Amino acid sequence: MKFQRVQNRQLNTAAMPAELFRKMLIVAILGFSAIWGIDFSSGLISPFDASAYPICISAFILVYILSIVTKINHQSLHFFVYFIVAGYLISSSIWHHMDANGLFSNAAQWLGLNYVIAYLFLEVKKAAPTTIIVFIVTIVGHYIAIIQYHSIADTVGVVLNIAIAHLIYIFLLWTVIKLRVKTDQIMERADLLENHAYVDLLTRVLNRRGIEKVFNELDLDSKENNKKYAILIIDIDHFKQVNDIHGHLVGDKVLSSLAGQLSRTVHPNDVLSRWGGEEFVVLTMNRTPQQVITLAENLRAAVSNLVIDNISNITVSIGIGHSYEASSKEAVFKIADSHLYIAKQSGRNTIHASNT
Repeated sequence: MKFQRVQNRQLNTAAMPAELFRKMLIVAILGFSAIWGIDFSSGLISPFDASAYPICISAFILVYILSIVTKINHQSLHFFVYFIVAGYLISSSIWHHMDANGLFSNAAQWLGLNYVIAYLFLEVKKAAPTTIIVFIVTIVGHYIAIIQYHSIADTVGVVLNIAIAHLIYIFLLWTVIKLRVKTDQIMERADLLENHAYVDLLTRVLNRRGIEKVFNELDLDSKENNKKYAILIIDIDHFKQVNDIHGHLVGDKVLSSLAGQLSRTVHPNDVLSRWGGEEFVVLTMNRTPQQVITLAENLRAAVSNLVIDNISNITVSIGIGHSYEASSKEAVFKIADSHLYIAKQSGRNTIHASNT
C-alpha cells in the first residue's frame, strides 16, 4: 500500500541487520571451535594457533554479548570482529611462512576471506579503504617474514603470487559491488517512476490511480475476506471561488496545505488520496459507524482551522459510504458520493452518512 518507496538505498551507509550479525558471530564461534578441535585432536595444531584460537573465540563471544546487552554502535562491533579475523589470518599466514615454523604453509589460502568479509561486515565506503590497508599489510608482512630465510627471488615469487591472487579477489568483489550499485540505481529509478504514476505531485498523497490500486490490492469485494471498511469523499466548499478570487497558485497552495492537514489527521493505517480537482478520498478499515463519523468530524474541524494566505474560511463537505451498505466497492463509493451531494445541498461544511 505504499507507493512512495523512493528511498536512499545508500549502499555506502547500509548496515548489516543485528540479527544477521549475531548469526554470523555464532558461525564464527562454531567454525573456529571446530577447526581448533580438529587440529588439536589430530596433533597438527601449531603453537601459534593453540594460543590464537581461544583468543579469537573469546573475542567473538564477548562481541556477541555486547551486541545484546549494550547500545554500542554495531558498526563499531563489525569493525572489531573484522579486525579479529583479518588479524588472525594475516598473522597466522606470516607466522607459518617463517622458516622455523613451517615452510610456505597453506595458511595463505585463507587470506582471501579478509576481502570477502570486509564487504559483508563493513559499509562499502569503509570496506574499500580497509581492504587496501589489509592488502598492504599482508604483502609487506609476508615479504618481511620470508626474506629473512630465503633469497630475494624466492621471496618475490611467493609474495607476487599472493599479491596477484589478492588483487583478483579485490577486483572481483569490487565488480560485484559496482553491479549492486547499478542495480540499486535502476530500482530507485523504477520506484521514482512508480511514485510519479501513483502519487499526486502537487499534494504528495495518492492520486486516483493510486487509491484504485489500493482498492484492488486489498480485494475489498472478496466475500471470503469480508472486509469491513468505509469510504469518505471530501470536497472543498466553494473552491472555484478561491481560484477565481485569489488565482490558481493560491488554489494550488490550498490544495497542498489541505492535503497535509488531512494526512496529519487520519490514522496511519487509513489511506488518503486526491480523487481529482478539489476532491479527496479516505479509505478507513475496521471502524464502527460512530468511529467513522468521529474521523470525518476530525477531518472537517482540522480543515476549518486552516489559514492560508489570509484565507480563513476554508471548509469541506464529507460524504460517507460503508461496506455493509453495498456488495461492491463501486457501489459503496456511489453511496458516499450521493451522501456528499446531500451534504453540499444541506449548506456545506457538514458531514452526511446513512446513520446521520
